[in-house]
Order: sequence, then C-alpha cells, then structure tokens
Amino acid sequence: MVWEVLMSADFKEFRRQHQPRLLIVGDVALFREGMRTAMVQTGQFAVVMALSITDALAELRLAEVDVVVLDTSRRRAFGQARQLQAVQPGLGIVAFGVSGVDDALACAQAGVRAFVGEEGSVEQVCHAALLAARGLSACPPDLTAGLLDRFAAISRAGELRANDRLTSREVEIARLVATGMSNKQIARELVISPATVKNHVHAILGKFDLPRRSAIGRQLQGQSASAI
Repeated sequence: MVWEVLMSADFKEFRRQHQPRLLIVGDVALFREGMRTAMVQTGQFAVVMALSITDALAELRLAEVDVVVLDTSRRRAFGQARQLQAVQPGLGIVAFGVSGVDDALACAQAGVRAFVGEEGSVEQVCHAALLAARGLSACPPDLTAGLLDRFAAISRAGELRANDRLTSREVEIARLVATGMSNKQIARELVISPATVKNHVHAILGKFDLPRRSAIGRQLQGQSASAI
C-alpha cells in the first residue's frame, strides 16, 4: 500500500514536470482568473500565471512558456499576439473569443496557431492549447471553411489583378511560354525579334511577381483561356 502511494506520488510529480507550461493573458481580470481556474481543473497543464499583457511580457523574458491562451475579444489583442511572439518566437498562442474570419486572419498574421470561438468550451480551449503547445494548429470547422474561402478569394483577386495588367501581346507570349517554347521559337511563331520576346517575358515576370521564366507556366497552369 505504501509502495502504491509512493508510486502514485512519483507519477504525479513526473506528469506535473512534463505538462505544458501555460500562461493566460488578457486585459480583463475576470477572464484571466476564470480561465486560470478552469485550466487548473483540467489537470493537463502547469499553469504559470494569469497576467495582463505588460506583466506577461515581463514573465516571458524570465521563464519559458509552452503556450498562451490570449483573450482576443478586444481588437488590440492582435498587437499583443505580435508582442508575445517577439519576446518568445514560435510561442504557441490560442486565440480565445475569435468572432469571425477577419479576426482569425488578423490573429494568423500575428502568429497565432489555434483558435477558439466566443462560445468555446473549456474542453475546446484545453484541446487547442495542447495542440498549440506541440506546434500544431486547431480551428473550429466553420471558421476553417471561412478562412479557406477567404484565401481562395484573395488568390483569385490576385490572379485577376495580374491578368488585367497584361497586354494582349503579353498574354499571347505568356501562353506560348507556358507550352515550353523558347524565346527564339516564340519569335519565329509571332514574327518578331527574340529581343522583343525577351522584353515581354521580363514584363510578364514583373507583373506576376515571378522569380524566373519557368514560373510563368506554373502561374498559368489550371487557368482557363478566358481567365487570361
């Protein structure tokens, strides 16, 4: 019986030492304390503290933290996420209270890896924090769908802006480049000089912001002729 008690105590100590170190950050004291109590009760984390952003930045300079749960219900939280990342690059951050795609995008740009919505449960926060502590991401399905739709829209808008800037001759040359033709072959095909083709290719690269000629084909791949 004594041995079992000792083993149990040793296991608990081992588990405590290997639990992710969690820091809770927010402007509202009631949020911080409520979240701290909830996370302690899960038994999954070594909860460091629940602090304001100023105190949290000071704590991060003194001690390593694996993951932060950040209250993002206020707009300035996006800037706070950047501040936290600046002090400890690669820090796992869970954005709690994300209200939509725009907020999620702002968080992602600030280095946030995991998201929990305004109606998120303690279980969801715990799950997201455990993933973020391991360098992984967590995102509610509806928010994931919204983000993917937004990324697709941004991509299409970028393609349209690039295509709108191409002249008819550049469009023609871009299509021929995509087929694998060399500048000399394109020059013979269009009855123009190789130097003129070269100038057009450089213009296309600049408008698409591409690093090299071979990238033109990849840029146009999958696009319909009407999109160009």
